[in-house]
Amino acid sequence: MAKTDKITFSDTYGDAVVSLSPFALKKLGIVSNQTILKVDTYNLVCVPFRLSMKGAVLLGSFSRDEIVFFQRFKGALAGLNLVIQPGDSPAPRKVFCRCSLSQISPMKGRDSVGLLSVEFRPCPPDLENLIGNYMMLMDRLKADYKDLSGKTVPINPDTARILGFNNYATLSADPVVTKLALFSLGVDRLVFLAPMQTPDLRPGQEASLRLFFQKYQFNVAGRISEATRLPTGVQKGSVELNFAPELVDLLDMYYLQAKLGARVSKPVT
Repeated sequence: MAKTDKITFSDTYGDAVVSLSPFALKKLGIVSNQTILKVDTYNLVCVPFRLSMKGAVLLGSFSRDEIVFFQRFKGALAGLNLVIQPGDSPAPRKVFCRCSLSQISPMKGRDSVGLLSVEFRPCPPDLENLIGNYMMLMDRLKADYKDLSGKTVPINPDTARILGFNNYATLSADPVVTKLALFSLGVDRLVFLAPMQTPDLRPGQEASLRLFFQKYQFNVAGRISEATRLPTGVQKGSVELNFAPELVDLLDMYYLQAKLGARVSKPVT
């Protein structure tokens, strides 16, 4: 019988790097303000910035002199303590990572913030599983983005309540920054109304939107695809949206509730 090799998370996602956005921190369950890096006899309070199975980049508050001082420990062994509490976990747990300090330097443009890079020796199994499961979630959300493209949900009091939408959104499209009223929303497309005093928006403009939900507040990039000024003076337009995991996650839950019989308006396609 042929031997079957077991595929591990490190085989599939060993080179993946997770940028620790609020969404990633929430899904990973990392309590960021309780991260401690022990170097020699010093306990440095840090905030995780990027994470992989090979190492991490951390942020810390340091003076220029402190950054120079800790550079003497480059290559030294260190210990990283992370506190993890995923949403379904009743209590936090600690993950200890043996590592080496590979780099410490000031963040460009922010002299009081230091970037500390560490390399794991090796990545603890608990952390490897955590990162692997998060990357599997991202793969699923990217697949759902493709599957749900072309479907939109009309925004009204009922759908806003189910989505947890706070009825607040802004659009930035140089030089315009304006508040929007959402008309409909999908993973890849948003239709909006902009106030009459808003300067004319142009199809093809790059745009950044900030959407406010009870669960997440996040930015999503896109491009204005349509913009028309109505007889009332307001502008009605649409934005083609790039992939945003927060938005896909929210709409996944909306459609799941619809399938389970929640009283929602039928999605517009």
